[in-house]
Amino acid sequence: MAIRAEETEIEVRAYRRRFSAAYKLRILAEADACTEPGAIGALLRREGLYSSHLATWRA
Repeated sequence: MAIRAEETEIEVRAYRRRFSAAYKLRILAEADACTEPGAIGALLRREGLYSSHLATWRA
């Protein structure tokens, strides 16, 4: 008996990340404290965020 591919694949359900208000405020404070060139980019990479997150959270 051969196993078909449809029977062995696992569905991964995508989910939207949710950030607490305290986390947002902490990240915004860290971003505002960045003075060196590239420091905000390093912060975003470390946290797995996008610059659009900062813009939305500031608004």
